[in-house]
Amino acid sequence: MEITDPRAIIDSYNNLLFDIYQREGLQALSDNQYTFKGISVMALSNPAIVRAGQAGLYKRLQQVFTEINKELSDKNYYYAETELFSITGEIKYRIGTLYLYHPYILQLKYSYRYHNGKKHFVYDQTLEDARFNREIPIAFESIYKYWQRISDYLSGFFPEVILKLRGKTYFHHPFEHICSKYPQLMNSENLKWLVDFSKNEYPKFNGRRQFFVHQKGYDNEFFGKFLDGSSDDESVVVQMDEERNNLLVYLKAQLDHCLDGYLYLMAFLNELYIQPEKDGGFLYSLPGAPLTPI
Repeated sequence: MEITDPRAIIDSYNNLLFDIYQREGLQALSDNQYTFKGISVMALSNPAIVRAGQAGLYKRLQQVFTEINKELSDKNYYYAETELFSITGEIKYRIGTLYLYHPYILQLKYSYRYHNGKKHFVYDQTLEDARFNREIPIAFESIYKYWQRISDYLSGFFPEVILKLRGKTYFHHPFEHICSKYPQLMNSENLKWLVDFSKNEYPKFNGRRQFFVHQKGYDNEFFGKFLDGSSDDESVVVQMDEERNNLLVYLKAQLDHCLDGYLYLMAFLNELYIQPEKDGGFLYSLPGAPLTPI
């Protein structure tokens, strides 16, 4: 029976996505009443935020934003935190949508015709295939946005980074600042995880994202690679199929990194001891007793 009621179509679509979320284990920080790995994520930031306020750090953050002529508004700690919750939901939705379309994309190795007794591969793109390809850069961009907000959140506890760069901070900046200015903080296993991610995993991810943003969209890149690879070379099309299919596994792993990264960030901030100095600066140290490992 054909479904024509828009509300029924939306409900049916959502039910398909919900099934995919459960089957693939896709989760956002806001799921399960804001519980991830048995931890209530909404309560994680409170000790760090209270200590930051007591040390005068938030007041200094307000001064920095005034000095660089930018609105603090949604950059305060609690708004920044809820933004992270929201973006993980966005990432989950994007990846779920890719899983929804994936069974219907064209597998090039099965798409061929014979001409003069020779196999020729063809790329007769379907609507589902095109939508899958065009969703991929959007998923990458959502993940990029998440790590940028993580950087913003961390910079809020080290406002001199924001002042020095006039608000134009990228993901790696606060980590570089901490490593150079406060090497004693590298005794934190939680910070080590974040720094290692920023140096190793993130640049590879961002390199792929930058290609889509600054050079070619994935849909155009994929079709161009097919044309360049020759429609007669089966090894090329098999490799293209494998690479495209593996993107789902890759993006799912990136979502897991995002969720873990939030826990590591909060664990680091909660073991951070902040002491105001007379000149308006701050001393940062660790208590020597890390929180329960993630």
